Amino acid sequence: MIDIVALRTLVALDALGSVTATADSLGYTPAAVSHQLQKLSRYLGAPVTERTGRGISLTPMGRELSSRGAQILHDLEGIESEARARSGDPRGRITVGGFSTGIRGLLVPALPRLRAAAPELTVTNVESDPDELVEMVSAGRIDAALIFDWNSSVLRLPSTLTSEVIAVDRADIVMHRDHHLADRAEVTRSDLVGEVFVSAPRGAVCHRWLVALFEDLASEPRVEYWAVEYDTQVEFSRSVGALALVPRLGRPHLPADVTAVPLDDPSIARSIHVVWRRSMTNSPAIAVLRKEMQAIAGEFEGSDG
Repeated sequence: MIDIVALRTLVALDALGSVTATADSLGYTPAAVSHQLQKLSRYLGAPVTERTGRGISLTPMGRELSSRGAQILHDLEGIESEARARSGDPRGRITVGGFSTGIRGLLVPALPRLRAAAPELTVTNVESDPDELVEMVSAGRIDAALIFDWNSSVLRLPSTLTSEVIAVDRADIVMHRDHHLADRAEVTRSDLVGEVFVSAPRGAVCHRWLVALFEDLASEPRVEYWAVEYDTQVEFSRSVGALALVPRLGRPHLPADVTAVPLDDPSIARSIHVVWRRSMTNSPAIAVLRKEMQAIAGEFEGSDG
């Protein structure tokens, strides 16, 4: 019978394209990945990979086996989830992905609750952008992920994944207390035209959303400073007076000379979803993860940020 570990290695290689990425994804060494592929080739009596330049690619038989093997692994995961659901006890190990403020604001506070509710369950995490997280869940590299989309846009997921909204997170305009807009109860998007901003890098989800705020104003944000982390954006606001669009969830502590002014439109918000593979829907581990993060999300929304 084909070894499941070797099959999983082949499927991961097909999805990720390199031995190094496959090793990182599965927690193996590159040598262990090569060993699993060689073992599979020996068992089948024909190679499943071949050299292509400095790397390797799948042979026609390897591609066929990967395609069919991915469905087999999906079915096995479903069987395992259903079996564990009968016991009702969350146990084992799951890896949860998330964006930085989602991890800080939802996953981290949920961990003590998860330890109390499911002492036999180990939860680890990875941090990445929403697009990458969806690929990681779909490929089986992680078990679930927190992702977000802005302004209730349609969340597009592969058919093998499912999701639910667990929080709606408004964003405010962070600015120095000496800024001429700082004494407003709210600001409009028109108020922001011509103002200097600090933003996440071009192409990042949060930068795209900042640009979208100005689309129907026939304008673009005047971005003069760039920073990935919200903590750094807050420092730009404090030091040089730049404005920053900063969500409330997981927001860093604001210095005394910095304030957050709400936008006048409450629909300008991001929806936060937890995403998992459909084959794990019956998993007690996924169920308790969703329950405890929903509880944290409810407390966050009840506090109004």
